[in-house]
Amino acid sequence: MNYNILPFKYFVDVVETQGFTSAAKRNFISQTAISNSVKNLEQQLDVKLIDRSTSHFMVTPAGEVLYHDSIKLIKDYQSFADNLKNLKHSENQKHVLKIRYLRGFGYWATVLANNLQELDPTMEIQLDTESFSDSITRLDAGDYDILVSFSTAVSKIKNINSSPIGMANFCILANKDIFDKEGKVKTRVVKKKPLFLQKWTATDSNDVQQKIRIILKKMGISYSEVVYLDSFDSATANVELSKGLALYPREFSIPDFYPNVLKYIPKFPDLQYDVVAIHKKPEIGQLLIKYEQYMEGK
Repeated sequence: MNYNILPFKYFVDVVETQGFTSAAKRNFISQTAISNSVKNLEQQLDVKLIDRSTSHFMVTPAGEVLYHDSIKLIKDYQSFADNLKNLKHSENQKHVLKIRYLRGFGYWATVLANNLQELDPTMEIQLDTESFSDSITRLDAGDYDILVSFSTAVSKIKNINSSPIGMANFCILANKDIFDKEGKVKTRVVKKKPLFLQKWTATDSNDVQQKIRIILKKMGISYSEVVYLDSFDSATANVELSKGLALYPREFSIPDFYPNVLKYIPKFPDLQYDVVAIHKKPEIGQLLIKYEQYMEGK
């Protein structure tokens, strides 16, 4: 049997307002229409809902049961109706892509996000940092879509894919005070200062940080200790403070409020490293293929 939900709504209003007239006012219809609706509902269900034999308004036991069931029904129906209203909105709603990046990789994550939005203007992108310790676990669980990092972070992990999105070009960040008037490094000064590196826990024999230590050794530049930091921003601040050295991407500009820090490039060989978008979902892999094709055509 098919049921119209409106009589159930009228019945609930009759119970809640304790009368047919008050329920009619609530629904902006006549008292007769409300009364007939409840009568028809009683005939349809073959049960008495309102006890009309008493001068006081009284709901029958069956009516009490129907009242509570009807409230649930109306609530579910309202939720269903709201979802129907939102269908058109959902159709036009932007797709949200969650990009996370390890500390120090914000530059490449931003470049990726900007170009993806050029590729698909309807795409909404959320950027945030991610700690390395549980980044792959959260990616695997679907908490976000893309992790921006170096390729070594996933070189030995199965079922996780990576797509190249850029190249990091590294140089040496140094304090001006370690140079003499001729622009040569004061090796005795540097020897007493620390070397600041990133705190990367997933590395291999091709690690750029190991390479820099070998290169500095060949250049005759030593240092007092290696200090591991969480970000390149931290490296800049510490070089300004302690007059040490640091590994730094050439793509990054040095803020003006660090007047004594510069990129020390002379005689330092180019160090390049792949920056990748790490992902698991097949649809993200397809998106990054389109991204690569888009970038090749720019």
